[in-house]
Amino acid sequence: MAKKYTCPYCFQEHEFSDVEFRCVNGFCSEKVQDEQYAQFLGLKKESMMATNATFRSAANLPKLFRGNFMPMWENCPYCKTKSSVRVCPSCHNVLPEGIQDNEDEIIAIVGSRDTGKTHFVSVLINELQQRICPSVFGGIFNPVNDDVYKHYRDNFYNKVYIQKQLQNLTTTGNIRGESAVRKPLIYEMIIPLDEKGKRKKKYTFVFYDTAGEDMKNEAIMKTVNRYICKASGIIFLLDPMQIMALRNNMEEEEIQSSSSILETEIEPQEMVLQRIGDLIREERGWKRTREIDVPTAIAFSKFDVLKRFFPKGSIVLEPSSYLRQGQLDKSEWFTVSSEIEAMLQEWGAGGFVKNVQMQYKNYTFCTVSALGQQPVISKTGGPKELRTIPKPHRVEDPFLWLLKENNIIKEK
Repeated sequence: MAKKYTCPYCFQEHEFSDVEFRCVNGFCSEKVQDEQYAQFLGLKKESMMATNATFRSAANLPKLFRGNFMPMWENCPYCKTKSSVRVCPSCHNVLPEGIQDNEDEIIAIVGSRDTGKTHFVSVLINELQQRICPSVFGGIFNPVNDDVYKHYRDNFYNKVYIQKQLQNLTTTGNIRGESAVRKPLIYEMIIPLDEKGKRKKKYTFVFYDTAGEDMKNEAIMKTVNRYICKASGIIFLLDPMQIMALRNNMEEEEIQSSSSILETEIEPQEMVLQRIGDLIREERGWKRTREIDVPTAIAFSKFDVLKRFFPKGSIVLEPSSYLRQGQLDKSEWFTVSSEIEAMLQEWGAGGFVKNVQMQYKNYTFCTVSALGQQPVISKTGGPKELRTIPKPHRVEDPFLWLLKENNIIKEK
């Protein structure tokens, strides 16, 4: 059987030999308006600037070997320049280097509007790069190419860490063209397998920051959020401001500084969970009553406004200590999940809890604060501002649990 790979941009599956190359010679005479790439971005072909052409490999392998080998380079048929830039034949995005031998882990980050998904991604990736991977795993966590680095720097890191501004609500993927959904953040994690670091393991992580508006419409989800069906794990961010029992016990100033959603705009979170489950069941041809087996972390965001509702001595108030010698602490994780599930029941969100229990086979509850502070309203009328750089609380928890569920790290 031919070996296959899945494009991390459009999620089309192809045989190894089914790959195209893009010419790298800026003086090549063949220029085209890339129709496949335009379709991926949701744009018209005529709006695209002319770019170098793509072409198939001319390698003529015996039929027995076709599909089992991915060509590494090819000469441009127009200018004869050698190119090793491989692109997906369906969407013409550049494929990550080593796609033929990496273990890809697609992490779907979903939730309703204003749950803090973009801030969560911004801070999580910085924590993985600067603290978790080097200090805990003794490894590295880097973008796969310059485009990913610039996308993260300009649209995520700079806005939160440099400008110290809250980001605007992520625009829905069906109207925003080259969006955070259409252009994922793809990172490689390389960790040593022995003390001397002679043997290493490489994983590729694909992060998607989904627009909350996409979660409201099942038809949009089918086209924009196809990646959910390919996900190795789901992080479902839950905004405490969208649980009415909690919102009614908060001061108006707290609500205004931490939420942009009006009461009349709040949608039951179980409806979003239902849509995600239905999407996966339809893709797999399952009955609607079948439980979803994709590991799903249900994470409360904005814990900085939530912590006063937890009793003194609660373990979720303490910094995460899950990683001890590269292992997940099973007892601590169970306690955290149980505490949050019990609090949800107390807050009048029993219907949401029951929906999780009946629809998802492998789930956990956790809580995170990406920013570690309540934003302040700008005096100039601009975006809400941060007093300091982010000081996250347990922001890594759902990601580490997904690593454990995918057998990347161990549990004790």
